[in-house]
Amino acid sequence: MAAAGVVLGLGTMGLIKEPERGRFLTAAEKAQEAEKKRVKEAEAALKSGNPVKNFVDSLGVVLALPCARNILIASSLRNFGGIIVSSFLPVFFGKNFPGYKAQYALLNAAAQMICGMTSSLAGGIMADKFEKKSYWAKALICMSGCALSLPLMALGTLQTSSFYLCVACYALKLLVAGTYSGPAITMIQNTAPLDQQANVISLYFCSISLTQCFAPPLFSYLANRMGCFANPALYGPLLTGFVAFGYIGSLPFWYKGGKAYKEFMEAKDEECLVPS
Repeated sequence: MAAAGVVLGLGTMGLIKEPERGRFLTAAEKAQEAEKKRVKEAEAALKSGNPVKNFVDSLGVVLALPCARNILIASSLRNFGGIIVSSFLPVFFGKNFPGYKAQYALLNAAAQMICGMTSSLAGGIMADKFEKKSYWAKALICMSGCALSLPLMALGTLQTSSFYLCVACYALKLLVAGTYSGPAITMIQNTAPLDQQANVISLYFCSISLTQCFAPPLFSYLANRMGCFANPALYGPLLTGFVAFGYIGSLPFWYKGGKAYKEFMEAKDEECLVPS
């Protein structure tokens, strides 16, 4: 199979050539495209100076976009709580239900695979389907997932009497909370200029990565101060508190980001309807 793949690849490289770009353009259109290329090369040459200055300039451009700015803040807060659940919920289960380690390993893997994947796919599908009815759809998906996560986390971690209730709440939390990523990225991409697409996505992942670095040490410090190691039941209120801060704290920014997204898309639709 490997040899056949190599032969097929070499044959493709030798026999199939990339067609000439712009061969169906008129002379005027070719001149216009050449001018655009020259302008882009000139802009690239201007940006090839100090990389730190270029980064700061790009950061300023991205943060000046109301939708991108609010979605970045909301995503960062949501991931502040999310990384705590991912990192310390296993500790909560291990300390409070030491006799259920095998069951937790199996059920956790099933929840991650089934609920996590379903949530990610459903978020994108619902966002695309319902945006045809309202540009609020993407923001509402993000807001509802974050809002529903808190009661599920509270129900699952503020009691230690039922292992299976805790697991069920965690699975449902995965199902409702994982819908945000696709709509969030789409909103900032749709509202950012074409020359800032790479910057907004890079800043998105940079911001959530930074919050995921800062949150666990803070949680560990507070857990130590509260005596969670001696009294594992206290992990529950601390987990719920971090989810409340991150998930619920993100709601105003999802709302403002969704509002900015709606206004931008409606203005764009109006431009398309204006006759040239």
